[in-house]
Amino acid sequence: MQRVIAHIVSGLLHPLIMPSLGVLFIFFTSSHIILLPYEAQRIILIIVAINTLVLPMLMIPLFYRFGIIKSIQMKNHRERIIPLAFTLIPYIFSYYFLNRLPIVSEISLFMLGAALTVFFTLIISIWWKISVHMVGVGGLFGLLYALTFLFQANNIWVILVVIAATGIVAWARLTLNAHKPSQVYAGFILGAVVVSAMVVLV
Repeated sequence: MQRVIAHIVSGLLHPLIMPSLGVLFIFFTSSHIILLPYEAQRIILIIVAINTLVLPMLMIPLFYRFGIIKSIQMKNHRERIIPLAFTLIPYIFSYYFLNRLPIVSEISLFMLGAALTVFFTLIISIWWKISVHMVGVGGLFGLLYALTFLFQANNIWVILVVIAATGIVAWARLTLNAHKPSQVYAGFILGAVVVSAMVVLV
C-alpha cells in the first residue's frame, strides 16, 4: 500500500509540473503582479506549461519506443541524459521568450533558474543519480523563499505547504528505493539554491 501511495505522489508531484506551479505561485503571492493583465498571465502560463510540461511529456514515450530509455521511470541515471538534454531546449526557449516580453522580471528569472537546474541535473546525471523530483520541489521552495525575501510578502502558509510537499516527495522516492538519502538531499539543495539565487541576485 505504501508503494502505491508513493507512486501516486511521484506522479502528482512530478518535476515537470513545478515550473507551471511556480508561475502560478508568482501570480498569487506577488502583489505587484496585479499590474499584469489577466490575459497576459494566461498566455504566460500556457507558454510555460507547453514548453516545460507538455513537450517533455510527449517526448518520453518516443524515447521509450526507440529504446533510448528502458522504462518510463528511467531507473539508471545515464538513461536520463538524452531526455534531460531534450527537455532543456524548451526550457531555454521559455526563458528566451519570456525575457523579451515587457513583464515582471521574476517570471523570466524563475525560468532561467529552472533551465539551469535542468542543465546541472543533466551534468550530474552523467556520473550520479540525483533526485530530479527533489530538484523540482527544491526549485519551488527556492522561488517562494526568494519572493518572500525580495518583497517581504507573507507567504508563510504557502512555504509551509511546499515544505510539507517536499517531505512527502522525499518519503515517496525513498519508499520506492528510487534514491539514496544523499541523492534526495542533493536534489533539494540544488533546486533551492539555483532558483533562489537567480531570482534574488540576477
